[in-house]
Amino acid sequence: MIACPVCQAENDDFATTCKACKAFIQNRIPNLDLFHTLWKIIESPRSTFHQIVLAEHKNFSLFLFSLFGISLSFTAFWYFKLGNRFESLFDLIGWALWTGIGIGLAVAVLLTAIYHLIAKLLGGSTSVRSSFAVLAYSSTPIIASLVFVLPIELLTFGMFLFTSNPHPYTIKPISYVVLIGFDITMAVWSIVLAIVGTMVSHKVNFLKSVFVVLIAIGITGMALLTIASSLHILQ
Repeated sequence: MIACPVCQAENDDFATTCKACKAFIQNRIPNLDLFHTLWKIIESPRSTFHQIVLAEHKNFSLFLFSLFGISLSFTAFWYFKLGNRFESLFDLIGWALWTGIGIGLAVAVLLTAIYHLIAKLLGGSTSVRSSFAVLAYSSTPIIASLVFVLPIELLTFGMFLFTSNPHPYTIKPISYVVLIGFDITMAVWSIVLAIVGTMVSHKVNFLKSVFVVLIAIGITGMALLTIASSLHILQ
């Protein structure tokens, strides 16, 4: 709660004007600056999530989910070893980009709906738009891995990154373990950010936040894996 400096009335953490005297109690944030917000969410996640929820327009959230979807697409191509289905690495990259955008949009809707519902059932208090933005910006480490680590993986292994014969581990085992380990670390970091964002935006405790995030990710992940497995079998 925020105490009004004029009348001392208690206000919600995300209120910009006092409910009693209408005085301004914190600055309005009309829009979010993409690169500034991405940097600050790594540097100071709690205060940055506060600003994200406070912002009137949740800029770039859909764009971030699209990038997240592209990362999931490349992960699926790697997991199902789909490299042999493409004539060249450029073809694979093109398909991963296009399908990734669709995956990102689908995940944006499904994950946000499940996450917001569970949070509300556990006493969460923020809006759907804020839940959407919190999840989108929580994917910052995964997007960083997509932009900076994936190109190194592609240059190091090429199409072999997406094949099992030979497996990329047999080509350069140390490089493979280090790069995949970094990807996993970025994914875990994104989950931690989502937990912090849930605590800030929904104002629930740590254990509830962990439950909300893990269950939402688990249900969404199982749904995507089931769909992907079915499509893979049918191909």
